[in-house]
Amino acid sequence: MSKRPRIFSSVTPEMIMGIADVIFDHGSRADLARIAISLQSDVDDLLPVVEVAESLGLVKVENGDISLTELGRKFVKARPSVKKLILRDALRRVEPFATVFKLIESKKEFTAEELFESLSSIREFSEEYRNPEDVHHMLLEWLLFTELVDYDGDEKKFIVKRL
Repeated sequence: MSKRPRIFSSVTPEMIMGIADVIFDHGSRADLARIAISLQSDVDDLLPVVEVAESLGLVKVENGDISLTELGRKFVKARPSVKKLILRDALRRVEPFATVFKLIESKKEFTAEELFESLSSIREFSEEYRNPEDVHHMLLEWLLFTELVDYDGDEKKFIVKRL
């Protein structure tokens, strides 16, 4: 869908797991409108979730049909701990997490503001990730879910786990 893989701040890991499960329940391929009906949702409301799932390599969309990729089928069938590893690996390819991984490689801890500054310096992302609170919330959702970092709420710092 998108030329540049990215994560929308409104999309959570749980949403990705949910849509992957529903597609699997429909035989791993279905019309996107049918998936929306199953989820009692509007297709337009699902599009950000679908785009993120596609960016992560879990689904493919063609001619209004959505299907699980091989990685997507593996993801649906995996134990929760393996799902976290699959998502962690997939995040390396999408923004703002590609930038997060650069920070992780160079620091033991970082703040959402530091990530925000890094993203702001990349011209093509400055518009998409301009709200520090949205960036912070998104980081909490994805990084804590994938167990890539710990979080110190008092200091508002992400502490990198050495994997």
